[in-house]
Amino acid sequence: MSKITWVVVLAFLFSCQSSSSEEATTSVSSNAPASSEKESLREESKEPVQHIVQRTHLFSSQQQPDFFRLALHGNSIAQGKVEFTITTHDGQKIYEENFPAADLEASMVYEMQTDSPTVSEREAYIIKRMDGFVENKDFVSPAIAPNAPVQASFVNETTWNRIKANPKAIGFKYLRGKEDGRLLVYDPEQKKVVRYGSFGG
Repeated sequence: MSKITWVVVLAFLFSCQSSSSEEATTSVSSNAPASSEKESLREESKEPVQHIVQRTHLFSSQQQPDFFRLALHGNSIAQGKVEFTITTHDGQKIYEENFPAADLEASMVYEMQTDSPTVSEREAYIIKRMDGFVENKDFVSPAIAPNAPVQASFVNETTWNRIKANPKAIGFKYLRGKEDGRLLVYDPEQKKVVRYGSFGG
């Protein structure tokens, strides 16, 4: 009889211990602050930086060079996104553009040796495009030739003529996608970089 009583007591104590342990777990999770959960999710969603390229060149100013920066964010190079910014020497951001890394890969079609490049070949090509994105040959001055006809696709005629009238204005050209060539220039009137033309395609 005493053996049966002892077994019953042990079983009762065991059930109490289990129950209090489960309660403690529930209690901890329900008392966690909502802000901490949000911060944790935000931290997890931050994508790592895969590659950064930064160059300096005279652009918005004739005296101080600007910083041209490309940063590739994502869990992989091929599936990442590129952030392209231009910042003045004193830290003022005058241009920002975000686009898929796949845009830089698109022109690979002209250099492919096989029909299906490997992932490593695609990634190497994207890095190559980033490394060659800002070079001396990509800058033109004056930004608009004196005899160039008005092209008001991206800026109005007033802005076009203002840029054209400044022989010291510097244009920057770069290629996105396969044939999506773009022309940028700093407009002192608007205090920002504007797209004023295109090439290719």
